[in-house]
Amino acid sequence: MTESPKVLVVGAGPVGLVTGIELLRRGVAVRLVDRSERPNPHSKAIALWPRGIEALARYGAAEELHRRGVVLRAQNYHSQGRRVARLAFGGLRRTRYPYALSIPQRETEGVLRDVFLGLGGAIEFGTSLTGFTQDGNGVEAALETGDGPRTERFDWLVGCDGAHSTVRDILGVPFRGSSYPQQFLLTDGPVRTSLAHDEVHYFMSPAGILVVVGLPGGLYRTFVSVAPGHSWEDAREAVQQAASERCPVPIELVGEQQTGVFRVHRKTADRFRSGRVLLAGDAAHIHSPAGGQGLNTGIEDAASLAWRLAGVCEGRYGDRVLDQWEAERLGVARAVVGDTDRQTRMWMMSGWRARARDAVLGAGERSGALNRVVVPRQAQLSFAYPAPRERAGRLRAGMRLPDVPLGGRWLRDELSSAAPLLLLFPGTGKHRKEVGGVAERFRKAHEDVRVVVVPDAADKAHALLGVKRPCAVLVRPDGAVAALRDPFDDELTAALPALAETATGGR
Repeated sequence: MTESPKVLVVGAGPVGLVTGIELLRRGVAVRLVDRSERPNPHSKAIALWPRGIEALARYGAAEELHRRGVVLRAQNYHSQGRRVARLAFGGLRRTRYPYALSIPQRETEGVLRDVFLGLGGAIEFGTSLTGFTQDGNGVEAALETGDGPRTERFDWLVGCDGAHSTVRDILGVPFRGSSYPQQFLLTDGPVRTSLAHDEVHYFMSPAGILVVVGLPGGLYRTFVSVAPGHSWEDAREAVQQAASERCPVPIELVGEQQTGVFRVHRKTADRFRSGRVLLAGDAAHIHSPAGGQGLNTGIEDAASLAWRLAGVCEGRYGDRVLDQWEAERLGVARAVVGDTDRQTRMWMMSGWRARARDAVLGAGERSGALNRVVVPRQAQLSFAYPAPRERAGRLRAGMRLPDVPLGGRWLRDELSSAAPLLLLFPGTGKHRKEVGGVAERFRKAHEDVRVVVVPDAADKAHALLGVKRPCAVLVRPDGAVAALRDPFDDELTAALPALAETATGGR
């Protein structure tokens, strides 16, 4: 590892921690600062979807996250006191995590801090970024610490400092969008109710939305919308009153409750990169909590950025790879903001629009469309990056690498290395010996690429992925499929560096 930090990461929340972890794993020195005096004590975001869990599983965090969280199996939509649709998460395919994980953000951060510190990182709480300038060679950052102000130079700066990002403000990057007129009140604590603890419950009514979600330890999160201009003296009492009015079954807040008041916004930064400064997570995009996608989107921002940034720091990639990252993540952010906006507006419908909404939801459940289309998109499993039209069975360039059993292991376990991955599928024919020879040739020619031969059809991997013929699949370190080729192509060995460059956006 280099002696002085190459990258300044501002913000020690989940996005900043994932950025730091992924950089440290690749030998890039990091300075991680946060203006808060101590770690975040609040629940904040609580949902981890399969793609987010998969990203954190690459460095061994999944088991501890599950120990601290609670699995959510479904979400239910109620209207006018009756259930109109149920979305079951168990139908999610080609992932070992066919559910959402409910875990308070402070717990997620605690797990990630342990990983970061275990890699030799350090977190400087109580250190604020007050300004910076940049040139073609680096960033001059002004930091305010407990010992007073200081100025330090870094190669790159990554702003993971939330919706009120200082980094974004100093850059002058517009944060375009709008805010919903409603306010939202929430409580986290014990609730006496017959509602299933391992499911999400949405209650839509002319008075507003009520959402009830199970938390670890048998607790619940309960949040409600409040009409613009409505005032209240006690947030807990206001939530209890709204819950009693909007929920068709008894629901009672009991014991100690953590309360919060928040507004919901839908905004996206015009740019995620300006020279040597980058934005990720809430600093780059914010949206409604509908569907619980914000934390997951930020984690993917960081995971997709860090391996590229590490390659740039090491001189293996030109900084064009960061432009590709920006284009990919802008597309995802805009899609997520659009999806959550539609769901939030759906909550607030009334009159004939509400009746039409209920009919569509009911038809979607009966036809299976909600489980086939909506759930994988909410879980972000179906999001794919723009890529050449290359396919092999159910695999295609740009998609997330599916996860299927490999007889005691899972396919995505092969991503635990920080290097690009070349998967060789023998197909359903008798090509195992020939593919094994190809693998050895690739390993000798490209030590910086991890080469793995996927077990044959007896382990069902080929059948689950629909791969019938031999295939070489190049996978980026963030788990996205970069290219698919014929493994017996005589030119493939020579072309692999170019394919790897394609995987990162080229020079």
